[in-house]
Amino acid sequence: MDDGALVPLLAPMLAWALVHCRSWPPRATSWLIAGICALLALASSVTLAVTAVSSLLNGSVLLGSVLGTLFLAAVLSVGAAGWHRRRAWQIPVDGLALLPDDEPVAYALPGGVVVSRGMVRALAADQRRALLAHERAHVSLRHHRFVLIVDLASAAQPLLWPLRDAVRYTVERWADEVAAATTGDRVLTARAVATAALAARHSRLSVATLGISAGPVPQRVAALLTPVRPRYRILALLTVVLVGYVFVEATEAILDLWQLF
Repeated sequence: MDDGALVPLLAPMLAWALVHCRSWPPRATSWLIAGICALLALASSVTLAVTAVSSLLNGSVLLGSVLGTLFLAAVLSVGAAGWHRRRAWQIPVDGLALLPDDEPVAYALPGGVVVSRGMVRALAADQRRALLAHERAHVSLRHHRFVLIVDLASAAQPLLWPLRDAVRYTVERWADEVAAATTGDRVLTARAVATAALAARHSRLSVATLGISAGPVPQRVAALLTPVRPRYRILALLTVVLVGYVFVEATEAILDLWQLF
């Protein structure tokens, strides 16, 4: 195997730097994580397939078979993850659904927002407005797509797995900021997040949902109560450069395969 082919296969470890992006602006960071995960997973999968075919053509049957099996496993894993997510999102919700349940839960699905009677009772009237603004932000901004992209990418390339939690945190922070802008009160939004989290601390939400009480709540509350921090553009630029380098290596692997035919 060409040493250059290892770069796209192992480069996803470089994206682990994004796990420590909690102080970055959530909107830009969500786009950055989802985009980089998609690109790295694609480059890694293409390189794996190309290297498998190249090895078989060069007579390395064992290596080619192993790499081919890994590629097939990645494809099946992505298919299974997508099927599971599609089933979870088939719950019919249109706009706002109020559950007659005393268990305090609130979450967003692609079709709308689900809030239980218990959560409504747990919050004050102004906190309910912040909660609904948060959940509606998930729906209108289609945050489930960011989560889906990272989940599928990590299914194809397990080295991207740590970024699943990272993107879930950033979309929650993004929705927090939208709720704070909608209500015009960051302190109120922080209190709504904390109160909802305390009320729902024993509930079991599906991993397919996005809710106001999800994610590391203390960090989210602290972010709402403190000034916005720098964007760390240098690190973001470095990450993009590394992704570009990975694609150069993946393209080189494809060209090497082309020359064999």
